[in-house]
Amino acid sequence: MKELYRQLIHLIFGLIIAFAVLCFGKIIIYPLFIILFIGIFLYFYLKNNYLIIISELHEICSRNNENGRGAILFIIGLLIMLIIIPDIKIIFYSILVLAVGDSLATIVGINGKLKIKYFKKTVEGFLAFFISSSLILYYGFGTVGIVMAFIGAFMELISEKIKIDDNLLLPVGIAIMLELIKH
Repeated sequence: MKELYRQLIHLIFGLIIAFAVLCFGKIIIYPLFIILFIGIFLYFYLKNNYLIIISELHEICSRNNENGRGAILFIIGLLIMLIIIPDIKIIFYSILVLAVGDSLATIVGINGKLKIKYFKKTVEGFLAFFISSSLILYYGFGTVGIVMAFIGAFMELISEKIKIDDNLLLPVGIAIMLELIKH
C-alpha cells in the first residue's frame, strides 16, 4: 500500500511539474534551483531529525534508506533538460513519460507474475511503461514516439543494473534522443 501512495504522489507531482514547464517555459528554472537547494538541505537534515508534516510525508513516500534522493535527481534532470534542450515540448513529454510510465510500471509490475529475472522486474510492468509511454509520445511525436517509448521502457528496465536512477535517466535520456532525432 505504501508503494501505491508513493507512486500516486510521484504521478501527481510529475504531472504538475510537466504542465508548469509547459505553461511557464524556461523561466521555471529559477524556482527549481531554490527547490533543489531546499531538497538537498532536507535530504541531509531528515537523516537525523524530524520535521512535522515533512517527515510524515517523507515516511509515506520514501523507500527504505532513500531520503528523497529520487526527487532530488528528478529536479537535477529537469534542470539539465531546461539548460540543454531548447524545445519545451520535448521537455514536457519527457516529464510525462517519467510521471505516467514509471508510476504505472511500478503499480502494475508489483503484482506482475512474469518475472524478468536478471533485472528483477516484470513483463507486466515493462508493458505498462511501454504502452502508456507509447500513447503519450505518439500524441506528441507520431510513430517515432513509439520507438522512443520502447527505448524508454528498456532504459527503465536496465536503470538499476547500470546504477543510474530512473528519475534522472528516463527524462534526460528521452529528451536528448528526441532532440537528436528532430535534427
